Amino acid sequence: MDAPTEINVTLDKILDTVNELKTTQGKIISSINSCRESIKMQDKKYGTIESKLDILSNKLTEVISENKTLRAKIEQLEAQIKIVETTATPGANVELVYSEIMDRQSRARNIIFFNISEFTSLPGQLTDTSTVHEILNCIGLQFNSITVRRLGKQSNKPRPLLATLPTSSDVFDVLRVKRKLLSTANFKDIRIASDRTTQQRQYFSKTIAQLKLRNDAGEDNLYIKFINNVPTISKNY
Repeated sequence: MDAPTEINVTLDKILDTVNELKTTQGKIISSINSCRESIKMQDKKYGTIESKLDILSNKLTEVISENKTLRAKIEQLEAQIKIVETTATPGANVELVYSEIMDRQSRARNIIFFNISEFTSLPGQLTDTSTVHEILNCIGLQFNSITVRRLGKQSNKPRPLLATLPTSSDVFDVLRVKRKLLSTANFKDIRIASDRTTQQRQYFSKTIAQLKLRNDAGEDNLYIKFINNVPTISKNY
């Protein structure tokens, strides 16, 4: 085989190899594009799933919020029934009963803080509001909207501080964990109570007196438990 022929044969082989490489490259590119499309489809599916999960999460949050509101309304109704049971004695004035119900409803979102120092160098309400938020943060609670005001006339002692929370169920949340303040460094002397009507305070005093009588009579392990915000004598077994 002469030299030109050998060169042509070699060139043909090189061209064949190049063509094979191009074909292989085309297949590889096609496979890569196919993989990309598959990944895009998977991403789209995952995106759809994530979107549906977000919708479900939002709906779950709404349901939890609605349940919380419903629970608060049920607790209010139970409290109203208890009011009627404890106040509607034979011959009782119905108007007084309804007045008591309305009074309790108006106080349902209130809690009262005791022993919070008063500051005169700064705007009082701003300072009191920030202090209440700080106290609630210490017991693991946060509320977006709180209004506060001092009760009574100024004196040498700090006046009670009344705070209005977003819902009545928030009040129960605070009362349930208020004892945690006893283990804090800055707020261990702060006391928290619900905003009771005159009749509620009288009923509580009677319950305390009954507890003392039963203790003096020899009954042990008795304590006062609030059931639907009504003080009730219970027993530890």
